[in-house]
Formats: sequence, C-alpha cells, structure tokens
Amino acid sequence: MQADELKGRGVLALSNAEKIGQVEDVLFDAQFRQVLGFRVKRGGLFGKAQALLRDSVTSIGTAALTVQSPDAVNDEERFADLAHVSTLSQVERTQVVTESGEVLGTIAHLEIDDDARKVTAYVLSSSFRDRVLGHDTESVKADEVLRLGEGGVMVVPHAVAVRLKPSADRRRVRAPAGPGRRRDGPDPVAEDAGLVDVDARGELPGPGRGW
Repeated sequence: MQADELKGRGVLALSNAEKIGQVEDVLFDAQFRQVLGFRVKRGGLFGKAQALLRDSVTSIGTAALTVQSPDAVNDEERFADLAHVSTLSQVERTQVVTESGEVLGTIAHLEIDDDARKVTAYVLSSSFRDRVLGHDTESVKADEVLRLGEGGVMVVPHAVAVRLKPSADRRRVRAPAGPGRRRDGPDPVAEDAGLVDVDARGELPGPGRGW
C-alpha cells in the first residue's frame, strides 16, 4: 500500500474504546527504509500533534490504527527512537539519479508492506501527459537504493535505468500527422494533443507497419 494512505486514519485505544486522534504524518528512519512511527493529531481544530511508535501499534486496519491504551500517544520528544526521523513529505520530491549521472525522476509516493513496517518501493512521479495516455508508473525497489543523501538525492545503480528503459521505448513525441503516418483508430487524446506514436527504433508507423 502507499504510505500516504495511512494519513487520516483514526487511532483507537482498546482499553477504553477511545478515539485518540488521527494520523497526520508517517515517520521514517533517515534512509526511508523503515516506518518508525506516526505523528498523531489529537481532536479538535487546534489539537496538538503528538507521536506514536510503530511498535506500540497492535493492528493497522483500513479505518484505524489500534493501540492498547491512550498513553501510547505522547509528545514526540519523549521518544528517543524518533529523535532523527524523516517525514513522508520530505522524501516526496527526492530526485533519483543513477551512478552514471542519469536522472530517472522524482519520488511521488512510497510503497510499504501491509504491516506498515518496511518500505518496499519508491514510485516515481509521472507527467500529466503520461497519466492522460495511461502509461504505467515506474518505481525503484527498496533493495536497489545505494544511498540517500541529505540534499534530497537518491542514488541507484545504472541497472535500474536499464530495467526501466523498456517502458520508455514506446514513447510519444510531437510530430505532424500526414499521409501514411496515421494508424487505424488513432487515440483521440493523442490526436488532439498532436502526439504520434513512435516505436523503439524512433520511427513513425506507416502502412504495413502496425504494432
């Protein structure tokens, strides 16, 4: 699941069936590999934000996180494990670059395991055009990351670029449509935008050269 799906879920104490608050942010270790806890907004418009350790959570449901008692939520500075945490908003917009200096994109979302303990992948942001045309999103697996710098740069092996390249081979470019350059049943979105398909060799499809 995406880590940001946890934001807004309630936090429920089982000992007295009290709703303590709701998840305001997800807290990670400095390398964005593990979920360490959650920032919890206690009730009311001017309610104070406190913290909850992941280890204090007994269950994570679709609507709420449960804890044994209300005192599981406390001031963040009281938890030594949260002294140097990073928030979800900090990793989003991090630039992903290969060892060879190729920019792959920026991080849009974090995928985490169903137990909300470990980061499994970093989903790269897609352009508006890619979303309109239904292109698949690309992601970097957690075990592919070499380093994450404090300056908002993630370094991955060049092999990651090679793995992601096939999805970029069939790309869209701006080109004038003309005789022999339109395939049957053109994509109306691509046609209106002036986009024409190009195959992996960079050539325009013509008669007898279907996909």
